[in-house]
Amino acid sequence: MDGQLRLWLTGGLLAVALPAVGCKVFDKPPATEGMPPVTPVGHTPANNNPVLQAGWRPSAAVQQFRPTETPTALPQAKKKGQPFKPETDIAIADTELEAAFDENRSGTDRDRIIDVARQRFQHALKKDPKNKGALLGLAKLYTWAGDRDRAVATYSEALKLYPNDKEVAFALMRTHIRFEEWPAAAKACESALALDKENRTFRKAYGVVLAKAERWDEAFENLMMVMSEVEARLFLGRMLIDTGRVPQGQEQLQVVLQKDPQNETAQRVLTELAEYQQTGQK
Repeated sequence: MDGQLRLWLTGGLLAVALPAVGCKVFDKPPATEGMPPVTPVGHTPANNNPVLQAGWRPSAAVQQFRPTETPTALPQAKKKGQPFKPETDIAIADTELEAAFDENRSGTDRDRIIDVARQRFQHALKKDPKNKGALLGLAKLYTWAGDRDRAVATYSEALKLYPNDKEVAFALMRTHIRFEEWPAAAKACESALALDKENRTFRKAYGVVLAKAERWDEAFENLMMVMSEVEARLFLGRMLIDTGRVPQGQEQLQVVLQKDPQNETAQRVLTELAEYQQTGQK
């Protein structure tokens, strides 16, 4: 399908899979409920990766943390024989990592801060090799830095240590989403759901990644557990169109309008699609 016709999913459902777990200073704003607005046909966002578009901004508090010089030394004990606790290293590293991804920071400065944050997480792990916060923080750092193999390896190590921790499994799912590995993301989400079957966030995320993996019937079944039929069909209709299955997508959106004739999103998508098909716009 012509790339100009992609209706990028810039928030909403997919955003539930992005925020990191286990790092207190990295709490993102809650995902917007309902469906995201449709990007006009023919418009390509500056960053056409829907995963990165969903909430990829540091909090206002962290934007104020812009050191002119990157720290070069790890924290030192205030008194001899009293080293910092791992939690202190982790808290500092979390703050530095989020500051590194301030949209106004230069690439060189970002790399320096990432390296310092990595050393802090690793320093915490030397003190406590099983520290979950340090493992998740380091895995998040690798994920943000685009180091897929180290991110997955670190999450896998955490899962070995904490096999019954649903949040660790869900965090691994988010990393697979970051690298658009949809079957792997679905498998990780299944592990999280096995530990908490009634978790609505997990269930919604599972429906989304199943759709991205083009397992449409399973996606619909899971989305229907946490949203209305109109919302589920609207989401799947847009996903079908986005993956080139235009007739199937149109059929889903037409069902939406049968059940909700005033649904503006379905009307807009179908109108834009019809205009595109009539004009042959590229």
